[in-house]
Amino acid sequence: MKPEEYEIMYRAEDAHWWYRGLRAVLQEQVRRFTPPDPLRLLDVGCGTGANLHAAPESVAAFGIDYALEAVRFCRTRGLLRTLAASAVHLPFADASFDAVVTCDVLCHRSIPDKRAPLLEIHRVLAPGGILFLNLPAYQWLHSSHDVHVFTDQRFTRKGVNQLLRETSFKPLRITYWNTILFAPAACVRLWRKVTPPRHSDLARVPNALTSAACSRLLAYERAVMHIADLPFGLSVFAVARRA
Repeated sequence: MKPEEYEIMYRAEDAHWWYRGLRAVLQEQVRRFTPPDPLRLLDVGCGTGANLHAAPESVAAFGIDYALEAVRFCRTRGLLRTLAASAVHLPFADASFDAVVTCDVLCHRSIPDKRAPLLEIHRVLAPGGILFLNLPAYQWLHSSHDVHVFTDQRFTRKGVNQLLRETSFKPLRITYWNTILFAPAACVRLWRKVTPPRHSDLARVPNALTSAACSRLLAYERAVMHIADLPFGLSVFAVARRA
């Protein structure tokens, strides 16, 4: 990402409805697919650290991010088990973690081989360990926001399934999310291909009413996700087990 985007992320991550929605999805899926015992968890591409900060005290949570700016913001949160490192060269021994989270990392233009981070994650996960993966959906939605955050590829459920299997993961669940808001958001993204703004979507802070409405819609989606996968959406979320 552009350096200024990390400050925007740091200011937005705690309160923005999208980040809060993603954290809620992560927390629910971690509870569903991992045992209640203390976990060794790694966040690959931890950004400014809001997901790590939300981890329960019983979790031994570590984070890496390629950008020093991101790690500095993590340290500001008091997250000391964070360091600057590449997703394709993780500085940990084999089988070091029970679970790995990685959100919107494989889509980055600095990673031409999208399998490389997954192979490294596979290496540092213990046998039977669980991967939680979030990615932006549908290449045709690539817009000015993606340009600002250096996203070069958006994904489909089929593509994520193929990537996981090619890197020796067993998919347990692959679903779209942010479905209810898909139509209006897609219209905005397509319009921005014609008239791109100067900043990413996060630079425009939604008002309290909009945030509350979007959060309620995502809460409804999560209730549906307890019983079924969603057929389309702005993001793809996957859970997979290391063989």
